[in-house]
Amino acid sequence: SSVSFQSIFIRSHNKMFAVFKEFDKNVTDLFSDDFDSKYSLKVKSAGPHNATLTTNVELVDKEGKCTLKPKVALKWPHPSGFTLEKLEFSNDCKMNVETSLVDAFPGLKCEFKGNDSDKADLSVKYTIPAATFTADFDINSLSKAEASVCAGSGAFVGGLSASFAGSKDESKVPSKVSVNVGVSHTVPNVCYTAVKAKDNFGAFTALFSYSSVKNLVIAGSVDYSPKKTLATAVASYKVDPSTTFKAKGNSEGVISASLKRTFEKKFAVVGSVEVPHTLKTVKWGVNATLG
Repeated sequence: SSVSFQSIFIRSHNKMFAVFKEFDKNVTDLFSDDFDSKYSLKVKSAGPHNATLTTNVELVDKEGKCTLKPKVALKWPHPSGFTLEKLEFSNDCKMNVETSLVDAFPGLKCEFKGNDSDKADLSVKYTIPAATFTADFDINSLSKAEASVCAGSGAFVGGLSASFAGSKDESKVPSKVSVNVGVSHTVPNVCYTAVKAKDNFGAFTALFSYSSVKNLVIAGSVDYSPKKTLATAVASYKVDPSTTFKAKGNSEGVISASLKRTFEKKFAVVGSVEVPHTLKTVKWGVNATLG
């Protein structure tokens, strides 16, 4: 729940550390979850042999013309440790596939994500009690690679990542090596703070959250880059066990709000609205999930 995410975060890290790119996910998700400005219905159905079939239908309004954009995805785990995480087909017959393999070696997990055109990414995650290591490779073009480590002690968690992006034409677009670092501190059920430096210390992000008030979580972020600085604040209030209200605003004058209601049979509906300070392009969204 939105109230207890700090305690969940601490308990989970007593067992293992998150990958570096997700070390602050519990707070960053507050800024993105339940604010989708789209209309969609997702239905998850259980199949034989622990398989799951997910149907996602989105209503797309393009130039005043509404069309349906359906997707069908299959997930199937095998007792050997291999899992077909996603075999997805869209209405234009495009395919995405994601697989994973665990227990080939203690603490090791391998993942593959690709499509039928230009994507083939291989990821390796190795977890020990002291740290989590990752390595990602673009095996399609052999032009991208990234490695990271995340570790911590007590209330502190930190890590770093280094990525390489190659170029086919160095004279036009040079190859780039980028380093990101971050550190966080947690006081269970009270507050969370984190600082991240990105793009070789060319951009910075500061995060905080406060959760000691019952049913209420308040969080804020400041993103700095040479081009602009953006400050955002969000509040999440659990009205009752089945209803959560969220409100968000940023320094550019964009205000958002959402209301999530959970019903029986694992059915949930989220309604959201986004209003800019000009009041010209108000965005609405309704997203429902069953299963």
